[in-house]
Amino acid sequence: MSKATKKAAKAAKAAAKASGAEPGSQATDVVVKKKKSKRTVFVHTEPLEVAVPEKFDFAKNKPLKKTDFKNEDLFFEYKAAECDAKAIVFRAKAEESKKLGSTKDRAKAKRLLKMQEKMAELREQLEADGVNVEELLA
Repeated sequence: MSKATKKAAKAAKAAAKASGAEPGSQATDVVVKKKKSKRTVFVHTEPLEVAVPEKFDFAKNKPLKKTDFKNEDLFFEYKAAECDAKAIVFRAKAEESKKLGSTKDRAKAKRLLKMQEKMAELREQLEADGVNVEELLA
């Protein structure tokens, strides 16, 4: 980001704060990105003797290094497992992309899916309260 852009972002945030608007609302011209959760170091006392430890989570823990393992082959098995985990995520994204269509339609489709989830949740709440939803919609 250039200095001018940073200054403009600061000014927009200050103006939004002064007007009482929340960050990310339409009152600001600057998009506020949500913070990434920091990954933690996987703590172990001795060199690892398995490729992927039981409590290790690729999303929550920082990647392991070659020196964390007892043997080099375990490290390469770990790297293969890491690639497999990433491949699963990419395949899921590919399936979602196929379902949602072109980039133009994708935003609308995502919004529709979110609305459907909210409608299902609201329907469950109403039925739990004893309201006949089918009668309301007819």
